[in-house]
Amino acid sequence: MCNRLLINAWLLLILTIDGFSQADNEIQVYASPTIGNKATIIELHSNYTFNGSKALLDASDANWTNFTLEVTHGFADNFEIGLYLFTAVSPDGSYQYLGNQIRPRVTVPENWSWPLGASLSVELGFFRPDKESEFIWQGEVRPIFDKTINNWYFSFNPNIEFALTGDDKNVGMAPQFKAMFAIQNIAGLGFEYYGFLGTFDVVLPGQDQEHLIGPIFDLLVDPDWEFNIGVLFGLTDNSNQEIIKLIVGRRFGVK
Repeated sequence: MCNRLLINAWLLLILTIDGFSQADNEIQVYASPTIGNKATIIELHSNYTFNGSKALLDASDANWTNFTLEVTHGFADNFEIGLYLFTAVSPDGSYQYLGNQIRPRVTVPENWSWPLGASLSVELGFFRPDKESEFIWQGEVRPIFDKTINNWYFSFNPNIEFALTGDDKNVGMAPQFKAMFAIQNIAGLGFEYYGFLGTFDVVLPGQDQEHLIGPIFDLLVDPDWEFNIGVLFGLTDNSNQEIIKLIVGRRFGVK
C-alpha cells in the first residue's frame, strides 16, 4: 500500500506540472545520520518551477523540469558515499544530461554523546546548466546539524558552494533549514528554507539574494521509504517565485 502511494504521488507530480527559472537539481535539507554500513538508498529528486526570477526577460526560460538520481551506499557505520546523475527536461521538451557528482559523508558517532546530530559532506563533480553550456567543476561543503525535541525535528545546513572552473569561479554561502512536527510517526508537517547570500568576497544586496521558504510534508509510515514533497515561494525578486519539489527514496539492506 505504501509503495503504491509513493509511486502514484511521484507520477502525479510528473504528469501534472506544466510551465519555470531553472531550479537547483537537488533541493533537500539533509539529516545528520548516514545510511548505515552495507545499506543503500536510491532516491529520485524532482522539481518544477511554476514561476522563475522576476528578472527574467522571457518567462518561458524558467520552464525546466529537473531530475536527479542519487544512489548512496554505506561503507561503515558512520561513512557513506553518494553518486548523483543530473538531468532535466528543457522548456522545448528535450531531455538533457547535465552532469555527475560524488559525495562522501561522515557523521559523528552516537557514542560521542554530542547534544545534537552532526555530519559533514563534500560534493564534487562536473555540471552544466544546459546542453549548450560547457561543463564546469563545482561542488559544495555541507555541514549538517540536527536535533529532535519531542515531536519536533530541526536541521540546519550552512552550505558552502564553490565553482572551480568557468567564468564565474567563486565560493558562496547557501544556508538551508528545516523544521518539522511528526504526527504519531505517520507524517511530518513543517517548512523548509533555502538561501543564497552571495560569495565570501561580496555579499549580495537584499533583493539580489535568493531566499525561498514553504510548507513541506514527509511520509513516515515505512522506514524503508523516503517521501518528501513541498512548495517553495521566493521572498526576493531574484529568487525563483514558485517551485514544487518531490523526493522519493527506497532503502535496501538496512538493519
